[in-house]
Amino acid sequence: MNQDLFPKPKPAKPSSLDVWLDRTDRAEVGREPFFRGRDAEYEIFRKTVKSLNDGHIGGRTMIFQGAPGADKTALMGECMEAIRQHSTLDKPWVAASIPPGSLRYPESVVTAMIEATNLENKRLLESVPGTYSRWFKKALNQGLQLLQEIQHGNISIQGVTVSKKQQSGSADGLFRHASSLLKNYRLVIFVDEAQNIKQNDKTEDVLDCLHRQTQGIPLVTIFLGLSDVETILSKCGLSRLPRGRVKTLGVLSHQETVSAIKSVFAAYDFKGSSKNREEWLDTLAELSQGWPQHINSVSVAACQIIRDHHGNLNKDLLPQALELGQRLKNEYYVSRLKRCSEDPAIYQNLAIEANKVPNGALSRSRLRNLAGPLLEHPQAFDDFLSNALHAGVLMETEELPKHYQIPTPSFGDYLQTLPID
Repeated sequence: MNQDLFPKPKPAKPSSLDVWLDRTDRAEVGREPFFRGRDAEYEIFRKTVKSLNDGHIGGRTMIFQGAPGADKTALMGECMEAIRQHSTLDKPWVAASIPPGSLRYPESVVTAMIEATNLENKRLLESVPGTYSRWFKKALNQGLQLLQEIQHGNISIQGVTVSKKQQSGSADGLFRHASSLLKNYRLVIFVDEAQNIKQNDKTEDVLDCLHRQTQGIPLVTIFLGLSDVETILSKCGLSRLPRGRVKTLGVLSHQETVSAIKSVFAAYDFKGSSKNREEWLDTLAELSQGWPQHINSVSVAACQIIRDHHGNLNKDLLPQALELGQRLKNEYYVSRLKRCSEDPAIYQNLAIEANKVPNGALSRSRLRNLAGPLLEHPQAFDDFLSNALHAGVLMETEELPKHYQIPTPSFGDYLQTLPID
């Protein structure tokens, strides 16, 4: 493996068919076993971490955002696995996952970074001989010592002992203190569900350290979350992101979708003629419309039907798989609507209007005119829009700012046909 290129890790495979089919949530077993596509997004990640590998420190923030079910968490799993595989004795790398709520507490962020480094040291120690072993044991002890100092408030910044109360207000000081250990590693920080970051002075200080003033720690930060993450981070003071480092995850191409479903069939060695196999793949891909959540649903549906019929890709079974796949899609849409703050009739109205315009994109002002008069509290349009984004009913377009569309066409079709009086 070429260590300088950060190639995609090989797809994970479930330990058994039943484990994968019986999951109720895609995030239950870690890495998505049949992750495919997202080459453009992964290339952004690869170029950024390669820049860190070449010695550039700080200012390498990335944002991956999109509606629920767009594969953000799966992408994060692939990137974290690539970091782990890339870590070597000569050049150790660390992938650290930090909850968005922790960004209000500098000590929690630095603690998470040190703990992730300690875990990587332990992993590397399992196969380290001689001189390397002594170095990593020393680094591990240093990490444990730093954690105790932060916990008990005995850290020293520029030769001055800082109280625990002072620590909480000094993100740059804590980063500087931890740099005595972390400067020897390359860290990639992951913040999932980043739409839940709350704005305050401490958060802004932490984000500044993660984004620009890393205090000598070689790191990059990846924020992943719903469609308004970039806006939320901007309100928290994160500005002037490098060009090309913000990506909204949309649908996959037909070819990528077929590849994902094909990998499922290959993993479980389903039997059938090549003609039948191609018909299954194309039809299921069309039903999913390239939306990762739906790719998973229709694959699960197909596998359940095929498994129940001895693993045969019988053409006559395809209608059953399509029916079950559509039912699973509808269940997903119901779950999205349950997270909405307003009456379903409002979202139906938006879907009907979106169907009348090119690309289904509605401007913010048009949304206000359509939804505003129907809201229970008309003055709360901003809250309505935020909720619609978080529920996955709307997603901001990449082409035009402040324009919004329904993430997948089939969701729009579903909304238009709701049985509402």
